[in-house]
Amino acid sequence: MSKSGNTRRHFVLRRPQNKNLMSCLCHYQVRTLTIVSTGIMIMQKDNIFNTYIGIDVSKDKLDIFNSSTGEFSQIKNDKKAIKEFISTFEFSKQTLVIIDLTGGYEAVCVNEFCFAGFNVTRAEGRLVKSFAKASRQLAKTDKIDAKLLADYGCKMHEQLDLYIPFENKLKPYIMRLSDMKDVLQREKNRLKAPNQDAFVLKCIKRTIGHFAKEIMLFEKSLKNLISTDNELHKKYNILLSQKGVGVKSAYILLGLLPELGHINRRKIAAIAGVAPYAKDSGTLSGYRFTKGGRKDVKKALFMCALVAVRYDPKMKAFYDNLVQNGKKKMVANTAAMRKLVIILNAKCKELY
Repeated sequence: MSKSGNTRRHFVLRRPQNKNLMSCLCHYQVRTLTIVSTGIMIMQKDNIFNTYIGIDVSKDKLDIFNSSTGEFSQIKNDKKAIKEFISTFEFSKQTLVIIDLTGGYEAVCVNEFCFAGFNVTRAEGRLVKSFAKASRQLAKTDKIDAKLLADYGCKMHEQLDLYIPFENKLKPYIMRLSDMKDVLQREKNRLKAPNQDAFVLKCIKRTIGHFAKEIMLFEKSLKNLISTDNELHKKYNILLSQKGVGVKSAYILLGLLPELGHINRRKIAAIAGVAPYAKDSGTLSGYRFTKGGRKDVKKALFMCALVAVRYDPKMKAFYDNLVQNGKKKMVANTAAMRKLVIILNAKCKELY
């Protein structure tokens, strides 16, 4: 079945019905959800993975472990070397590639394996480290890490998400814009420092003028980029239609939270770092807390919520009700942040 429009695929892992398969080969089933601009098309696929490729990533090289052969390989971390390795590797839909997240150095490797048709998951270092502790793996080398990643993929398959390449044109702009604003703010702070030399002050003022001009040009380019993309432009207008969301906050949400409109309310709240988590034990009912999420998105939502609870009647009533019921103002504002991102997610879903 084919439909026109932009297509994005998301994978949801499901527990197999035959439990014996789990004990022998760590098999699992994958349900593929293909999101089309006109709706959602669901296709069922049963993929049995029996080979796990662990790839430990560093700036200059990749250490690779193949679970089916027990062999280790080491190649350069560049596009040409990765393509050569993939060409010598026997392709199979039953292979899962687990790649270490290493501050962006894994990007080329991830994309090349995805474009070659392999099933790829990106392993978060914090979780792999916890898995190593649970496995009583104390030693650490690049080879050990590569094998550990393969074991992690085999044992933790039910909790892993398959990676699908997604072109996010706005993210590099947003990240660079954020960096320049940080530098500009630091220079403004230095300008106010006491006992400054006249020459130093002139230098700081020149730097402030330069970055202010660059930020203005960058924001203009960002606005043009959004206006030339039909989907981004529509989503941008939807975000601005919500009271509390300004132009700069809309840029951040578009660039750093592209999942808006594609996933459910619980997942979008967790990604934004505003989902409440329980902390109960025995008779103790602990205070709910939020943790993790994308830092810049969380900052933007915080400012949006502060404005929304003042000027949006529904959000104000929601916030006031929580405060009157004994909630701390910061807790009530966090709840408003969660409500706000869920509303934005629901509005953006109308586009798809």
